[in-house]
Parts: sequence; C-alpha cells; structure tokens
Amino acid sequence: MASEIANAKDGLSTLIGNISAIRQVFDYPPEDVHEMPAMVLLFEGRDTEQTMGGSTFQGTIRGTLLVSSASTKQAFDELDAYMEPLGTNSIEAAVDADTTWDSAVDTGRLISVENVGYRDVGGGRYAAADFVFEFVKQVAT
Repeated sequence: MASEIANAKDGLSTLIGNISAIRQVFDYPPEDVHEMPAMVLLFEGRDTEQTMGGSTFQGTIRGTLLVSSASTKQAFDELDAYMEPLGTNSIEAAVDADTTWDSAVDTGRLISVENVGYRDVGGGRYAAADFVFEFVKQVAT
C-alpha cells in the first residue's frame, strides 16, 4: 500500500482547507497552532477485506477542529457553523462535494461529530469538536 493513508489524509485536508474560514489544516500532530480555527487530522485505523486481484480497506480519520474567541458564545456559535449539514462553513458539505477526496479514495464521508466542548491544547483553551471520517479504498496486490 504505497502512501494510500497519506493520500487519503492529503485529499481530506484539501477539501477542508477549501473552507475559507478555516485557517490551518494539519495531517499530523502539530507542536503548536498559531491561527484559528484549525483542524488536526489523524488516521485512527483500518479494516481490510481481500478480493480477487487486490484488497479493499476501510479507514477512519479523526479531525479535531479548534476554535478560539474571546467570547464563549461566539466561539461555540462559530463551531456550530462547522457542524451544520449545509452552509459555507459546513465540513460535511465540503466533504460531500467530493466524495473521492480529490481522487485519493474510492468514497469518503463524515460519519459523526463527537466530543463537543472545551479542549486544553498547548496552554490555550479552545472550543472544539471531533469530526470522524470514514473512507474506502481499493488497492491492487
């Protein structure tokens, strides 16, 4: 599997980076985050199914979105806009617009939004949510 996981993260990063309000997208754990809102995408695992002439694997990526604001209400209102199913800041709408994640996967989608609340990261406290994505990719053996 030559870089299939990295390609999936890169494709998803591109889609999320197309949301103009999101300032940074990382596909690795950054040492620090300077601009908000920011999303950190981390690969969580995969399952494999063998088929004739290759295999298909299903992977999971967790994206943690961090939002900062001087006002708690403003931070959570902004976070709500990213969790909406539609709209210019909707992460789900961005992912649904290209289910191949820039041709990196056969199909990919948002499957859940979890852990909405505060996160303490690098000495800062942010409004945050985890976006759980799933993708399927067929590879030749």
